[in-house]
Amino acid sequence: MKQRYLFPTMKKGLFVEDHWQLLQEVQTKEQNQIEGAAFVPTDSLWFSGHFPGEPILPGIALVHLVWQVIVRDAQKRSEEIRLDTLKRVRFTQPVRPGEHLSVIITSSEVGAGTLYSFKVVSKENVICSGLIAATKIKR
Repeated sequence: MKQRYLFPTMKKGLFVEDHWQLLQEVQTKEQNQIEGAAFVPTDSLWFSGHFPGEPILPGIALVHLVWQVIVRDAQKRSEEIRLDTLKRVRFTQPVRPGEHLSVIITSSEVGAGTLYSFKVVSKENVICSGLIAATKIKR
């Protein structure tokens, strides 16, 4: 059976650089806090057809960005994780080409998994927020 990938940059739990890339940096701030920095280039493929003459970053690109931060942090610990669910995801403002974004994530262990509470911020404005539930993959 051929493996399907949730996002273009996910491949067997590894981070793969590609032309959809927005994430520039990931830092672990505290034991349960992760931050990511991103830039939305004007020529990003995320804008293809979304929308001609009035480009807006699709919501899935923001969710993808958050997931990249989580995966990259897990890789630093030599862990692989699986996304289980998205909850209460809210998009409050559009993201335009040329914007700088910050991703702020707090994690907490819940049963056998981890719950990641996130917000994506641009110029101190919350653009997107929500929860991601994930599970470590046992090797």
